[in-house]
Amino acid sequence: MTKSNDLARRVAALFSAPRYHPLPERDLAKRLQLAPGQRGLLRQILRELQQQGQAAPLSGGRWGAAPASAAPISGTYCVRMNGSGWLVPDGPKQPPMWIDPASAGVAMNGDQIQAVPIRREAFARIPGARPDTQAVRLVRIVKRKRQWVVGLLQATPHHAFVAPRDPLLRTPIRLVDSLAKLEPHLGHLVVARIVEDDPAAGQPVVAKFAEDLGDPDDAANDVPALLKDRGLEETFPAEVTKAARHSREHLARHGADPRGRVDLRGDLIVAIDPADAHDHDDAVSIAPLPGGRWKLGVHIADVAAYVEPGSAIDREALRRGNSTYLVDRVVRMLPRDLTVSTCSLLPGEDHLAHTAEIVYDGRGHVLETKTFRSIIRTRAVLAYEQVQDFFDTGRFPGAAADLLAALRHLRDLAQKIRALRFANGALDFALPEAHCVLDAAGQPVGFVRRGATEAYNLIEECMLAANQAVARKVHAAGVPGIYRVHDEPSEEQWARMAAELRALGHRAAPGNAQDLNRIVRSVQGRPEQYMTTLTLLRNMMRATYEAECRPHFGLGFTHYAHFTSPIRRYPDLVLHRILIGLEEGRKTPVYSAAEIEKLALHCSGTERESAELESQSLQIKRLRYFATLLAKGETGPFPGTVISLNPKGLIVELAESLQQGMLPYHAIGRDWFALADDGLSASARGGATFRLGQAIAVGLAAVDETARRVDFFLPGAARRAERRPARRPAAEKSPHNPVDKRPQMTGNKPSGRPARSQPRRKQR
Repeated sequence: MTKSNDLARRVAALFSAPRYHPLPERDLAKRLQLAPGQRGLLRQILRELQQQGQAAPLSGGRWGAAPASAAPISGTYCVRMNGSGWLVPDGPKQPPMWIDPASAGVAMNGDQIQAVPIRREAFARIPGARPDTQAVRLVRIVKRKRQWVVGLLQATPHHAFVAPRDPLLRTPIRLVDSLAKLEPHLGHLVVARIVEDDPAAGQPVVAKFAEDLGDPDDAANDVPALLKDRGLEETFPAEVTKAARHSREHLARHGADPRGRVDLRGDLIVAIDPADAHDHDDAVSIAPLPGGRWKLGVHIADVAAYVEPGSAIDREALRRGNSTYLVDRVVRMLPRDLTVSTCSLLPGEDHLAHTAEIVYDGRGHVLETKTFRSIIRTRAVLAYEQVQDFFDTGRFPGAAADLLAALRHLRDLAQKIRALRFANGALDFALPEAHCVLDAAGQPVGFVRRGATEAYNLIEECMLAANQAVARKVHAAGVPGIYRVHDEPSEEQWARMAAELRALGHRAAPGNAQDLNRIVRSVQGRPEQYMTTLTLLRNMMRATYEAECRPHFGLGFTHYAHFTSPIRRYPDLVLHRILIGLEEGRKTPVYSAAEIEKLALHCSGTERESAELESQSLQIKRLRYFATLLAKGETGPFPGTVISLNPKGLIVELAESLQQGMLPYHAIGRDWFALADDGLSASARGGATFRLGQAIAVGLAAVDETARRVDFFLPGAARRAERRPARRPAAEKSPHNPVDKRPQMTGNKPSGRPARSQPRRKQR
C-alpha cells in the first residue's frame, strides 16, 4: 500500500470515528502525527476524498465526513454582486442553491461544479446562511469556465498580479512573469492567460501576461476588455472565414440554385427591419384569398443550405450558440460573408429561403399551414420608420401601389392575430428600453428611450405565427425537436408577486395570465404603470430551450419554437434541419432525443452568457457616464423610483437611464430606519416611510466603476453619522435581497455613424 493510499485510509477512518469533531487542516495533521513535509499530501488527500463524496470542508476551515446520503448535484457556480455563491443546477425547474462559503475554495464564477445538500440542522449553524433557500456544499470543480482574466496590472516587491476588472472575481491573480518584463505595463489594463490551475487540488490560480490593452480610463477599451475577459472572439478561425468566403464567391458565380424548391420569385415579398440593419434574414408576403381569407408567407434565409452539419462553420456556430448584441457591436454567430452577403435577403437578387405559409380566415384564425424550401426575390427592404410613417400619415412617396396595398393587408391581419393572441392569454406588457448613445471615441453621451411601434409589432406577429406553426408541425410529426419553453411562475413567485402588488395598492392576487393583463390595464397611463410592470416581469421564469414541448406562458402558446433567425440563433438552424428532414420524408430523425437534450442545455447556457455580457456592456457605459457627470459636479437631482428595499437602504432606478443605485438610510436623515418584515417598506422612528414603487428624486453621491456600484443621496436631507448603533431594530436585520429580472435592454444594429446606440436583435 502506498503512503498516499495509507493516509487516505487513515483520514477516512478518522472522519467516521464516533467521537471525531471536525478539525482545521493544521490540527488534522497534528492529530494524524504527520511530518511538516506531509501537509501538501494531506491537502491533496482531502480534495480527493471531497471529490469522492467522503469528506467535506466545513465552516472555519474545518474538515469532516460528507453527509452519507448526499447525492451530488451538478450545475454552474454563480457569484452574485454581494459576494454570495450559488449553484444553478443543470436540471430543469430547480431553483438556485446557496453554497457554503467555506466549501467554495478556488471556484470561480461560471465553473461547472458538483455539490451536495446540507442538512437543515447543520445549515442553521453556518454563518451567513439563507434560511429561505436550499443550501449545498461544493465538493468538486468539474470544469473551469474561465481561461482569461482582464484587469489592472499591479505589483508587490516580490511579484506582479492582476486586479480583475470583473467585480465577481474578488481575488487578485498572481502572474508568473518576471517583474522586469512587466514593469512597462504597470498600471495598464492587461489580459492574462490562466496557465497553472488545478481546481480539483484547490491550488490558487496563476496566470501569464498575454496583452496590454492600454489606459484603463480609455472608453474605447470598455467592450474589448469585456470580450477578452470572457474569451469571446469577434473574429472567426481561418478555416471558418475561408469556408464562408467560398460560399459567397460560389453564389456570386453561379447564383441561387432553384432545383427542388418552390419558386416564389414572382411574389411581392418585402423585408422590414431597423433603418441601420446590415443583414436581412426574414421577409414577408401576403395575398388576399376569396371569402375574406389571407395567405401569409414568412420567408427565412435558408442558412442550412450553406452550413453543413459538422462543418467548420457549424462547429463554430454551435460553440457560440447565438449572436451577442453588445452596447457598441455585435459578436456574430456566423461570419459576415454569410450574414451580410450570402444569406441576407437583399432586394433584386435570387435567394434561398425556407417558407412558412399560413392561411387565415377573416377573423385571424389559422385554417392551414405548410412549410417548404423556396427561392425568392425580395421586392424591397423597408425600414420600420418608413412603414410607421405610412401608417401614421397614409403617405409613402415613391412606393408602388401594390406594395402599399400589401402593407395595408399585413397591418389588418397583424392587428387581428395580435388581438386573438392576447385574448387567448398572452401577456400584454413590456418595459421601456434605455439605449446608450456613444460618441466616436466610445464615450457615453446620453440615453434614448424607445418603445415598440406598430410597424415593429406587425413583423413580430408574423414571426411569432411562423414559429408557432413550425413548432406544431414538428411536434405532430413525433420526431425529436428543440422547443422554446416559458414556464409559468412558481408558487413562490406568485406569492412574492402578490405581496409586491399589495404594496403598490393592488388588492387582488394574480393567479393566471388574464389576471396579470387586467392589473396592467388598470394602471395604463398612470404613474404606477412602470413599477407594476417591473414587479410582474421580475417574478417570471426565464424562457429556455427544451427537448420537451411545453407551453410558452408569456406568449400564451401551447407549442412554440424558434425558426425565424437561423443567422443569429443555433436552435433555429437545428429546427430548419429537422423541417428539411420532414419535408424530404426521411425515415430517420435528423437529431436523436439525446442530441436535442444536449443542444438545448448548451444553447440555453450560451443565451444566458450573452444576456449577461449584454447587460454588463451597457452597465459599464452607464457607470462611465455617471462618473463623468460626478467629476463635473453634475449631481442632479434625478427623478427615479424605489424598485426594492434592503436592510441598508433603498434601491432606486433612475427614470431616463434606468441606472440603479443605493440610497443608504444614513443619507436620508438622522433617524434609524427599520425594514418591514416583508421587505417592501422601511420606516424611521421619526415617522418617515419609504415604500416599493415610490417616486423619488435623488442626487449622485458616488460612482465605483470597479465594483459596478452607484450611491445616491437625498437632496436636502440632514445626514446622520455613518456609524452602527449599539443595537438596531430587529426588523432592520431581516434578510431581503430582491433580484432584478429586467428583460435585456437592446438597441439598433451598428450604423457606423459617430454617435451610436447598442445593436438590437429582433425580439421574436
